[in-house]
Amino acid sequence: MLSDDSIVAIVTAVIGSGGLGGLTGWFSQHLAKRKSILTRDDLQPIKEKLDRDFEHFRQVDDQVRDIKLIVLRQCLFARPRDQNAFTSALQSGEEYLRMGGNGVGHIRLDQLKREYEIRDELHDWNPDHKVTDE
Repeated sequence: MLSDDSIVAIVTAVIGSGGLGGLTGWFSQHLAKRKSILTRDDLQPIKEKLDRDFEHFRQVDDQVRDIKLIVLRQCLFARPRDQNAFTSALQSGEEYLRMGGNGVGHIRLDQLKREYEIRDELHDWNPDHKVTDE
């Protein structure tokens, strides 16, 4: 039969190995989690790239806005040849001013609006016929 010392030794060995296994398992999981945690230093290169990309896209947006203003200005100041061209110039003028176009654009848009109303009343869209609002 087993002595009390043998039973205590077996029970201690079983409990000890289970406890040690649990402790070892917890410790290895803790180390694995620690390896997978991102730190501020890990994120710094990503932040720098995002900052560069943001600045680049902001510059591209500014360039696109400038190009759009140029195209709208050209349409606004072009001499309309028919009713569709007048309508397009008026729409371009409204957008040009909405985007922050200059004061000369205001003057040209007012001029086009007056001429459009006169030509609409006269049903005369021939650009060779001069019209005045007198």
